[in-house]
Amino acid sequence: MKASRRSTWNSLSRLLLLILATAGPALAAGEGLNWNNDLQIHGFFSQGYVNTSDNNFYGDSEDGSFDFRDIGLNASLRLGPRWLVSAQLLSRTAGEMDDGNVNLDYGLVDFTAYSDERLRFGVIAGRFKNPLGLYNDTRDVPFTRPSVFLPQSIYWDKIRNIMLSNDGGQLYGELFHDRHSLSLRLGAGYLPVDENLEWAYLGNDWQGELKNDDPSIVGRVLYELDSGRLRLALSHITTTMVFHAAPGDPFDEGSVDVDYSIASFQYNAERWGLTAEYMREPLHWHDFGFPIRNDDNVADGYYLQGTYRPFEDWELLLRYDAAFLDQNDRDGTGQSAETGLPAHLFYSKTWSFGITWNIREYMMLRAQYDIVDGTAFLSNRENPNPFDTERNWDMLSLLFSVGF
Repeated sequence: MKASRRSTWNSLSRLLLLILATAGPALAAGEGLNWNNDLQIHGFFSQGYVNTSDNNFYGDSEDGSFDFRDIGLNASLRLGPRWLVSAQLLSRTAGEMDDGNVNLDYGLVDFTAYSDERLRFGVIAGRFKNPLGLYNDTRDVPFTRPSVFLPQSIYWDKIRNIMLSNDGGQLYGELFHDRHSLSLRLGAGYLPVDENLEWAYLGNDWQGELKNDDPSIVGRVLYELDSGRLRLALSHITTTMVFHAAPGDPFDEGSVDVDYSIASFQYNAERWGLTAEYMREPLHWHDFGFPIRNDDNVADGYYLQGTYRPFEDWELLLRYDAAFLDQNDRDGTGQSAETGLPAHLFYSKTWSFGITWNIREYMMLRAQYDIVDGTAFLSNRENPNPFDTERNWDMLSLLFSVGF
């Protein structure tokens, strides 16, 4: 482990102080708490299994991998009508990408400045989940997503932390009128950058450190009809990650600018649903020098997903998911000619078939089968030799989840 552990601890210390300072008035206002009604504690456990015909995803999956596990415990405390304190601890095992350590998934104070039957707005301080797309806010809770794995064209697991959360503050507002609602969230803070982002954007875990030195900006506007029958959203995050090179690194100190935008659509009927999202990600590497290219690039991706509930406790899923590391090079041949790497590293096209059985309200069993052309969403950390990867491969994944 490198010196980033100290900076991570310092960041968490500052975050804790921020939460406690913000919560002070709330704690004072909550002297007359009814603990039975105002305190909520919930948790979940999920264990997965992944088997791939080729390539590694969530561990040594060619031989079958059980390195896919989430354990979460969350609590929220209502301190009067305006104040809410909430936090979640998460242990996540995801092959080489996450080692099962317990981390603060979110920890925040929510102050509602104004609320009536038509309007609500307030402010959040602490570590908050980034409001991106339709699923990012709750992606860690297995009961809130439609499949074992979310579509990787939008919700990349290999760069999960750049999307997941922010240490800072967020303003929110919600407007309600008849059957319509409109919500706006705008936040700023520091991303919890980890080694997975170095593997994804710089090709390795170098001796130096990739850091989010300046605040990132994130926002989402979401329209809903009939409490979610129709959902339309636009969301965006922009950030700059700076690499502080160590003496042994083969390139200079540089930075990566990331702008990540998502357009979302969802329609939910009584027994079926249709969801589509499109992502566009302009990237800019600069000041690195050889071998990291100083270049501009635009990645994009999309998926179309249908769900059908033949019975109350069963749901079927069909999805087509496509991701491209360069929107002008859909088959990867241009990037392959430039880098000498296999063309299939630069795109992925996936057909997904899924089934969910809700055994009980708090218990679920889910299966997913993927037929994949390309390897763009695979982690370099789990597949360090690109020439050992296969273009066409299949994946079977299973997930058992319980909650309380």
